[in-house]
Amino acid sequence: MIRENAFVRTEERPALLQRLPDETCLRADVKLLWRGYDLAVEQEEQMRRRLQADAKKIEVVRRFEEVPGVGWVRAATFYTYLDTPWRFAGKAKLWKYLGIGLQRRRSGKGPERLHVPLQCQRRLKCMILGAAKSAIAQGNNPFADQHRRWLEQGLSVRLARRNVARSLAATLWGLWKNGSAYRPEWVGVADAASAAAVPSR
Repeated sequence: MIRENAFVRTEERPALLQRLPDETCLRADVKLLWRGYDLAVEQEEQMRRRLQADAKKIEVVRRFEEVPGVGWVRAATFYTYLDTPWRFAGKAKLWKYLGIGLQRRRSGKGPERLHVPLQCQRRLKCMILGAAKSAIAQGNNPFADQHRRWLEQGLSVRLARRNVARSLAATLWGLWKNGSAYRPEWVGVADAASAAAVPSR
């Protein structure tokens, strides 16, 4: 058994053939499979370039790409699957749809528990969590700063990353609704204002 990346480079294929039993039919079949693989890779690349060109024509997708952690694939995914920002009354409903929000549930008279919803749009959940991970890894942006602060406050890596995903989703949603450009200084401003408005006990 070999991994795909072992035969991606055509110059290494003769050495792989030498590892096979000396059977003409077997080696011919492997070469035929490689030709099919090369054709599929070429077709995939053509499709990717065409999709990228189409995505670049959409103004809001171009604005999404300015957000740390969001490349054209993630920007186009967010745009395509959400279809319109007006589907959601508030960001909490958006987060629930993405699978990164919290919902309360109680069984009988037992205690109320908070948990992440199991039913969600899986592709968008992967997209937004991946964007959060990328933004954190890039560093030197407000989302990475948020992640660092949440870790310092004692949150687990997983919860801090999910909070960053929520912040990213709210940012993308806001850009779409307002038609504005990405402004790093605006990230987390609404949340900070809300927290400041709550009286301390």
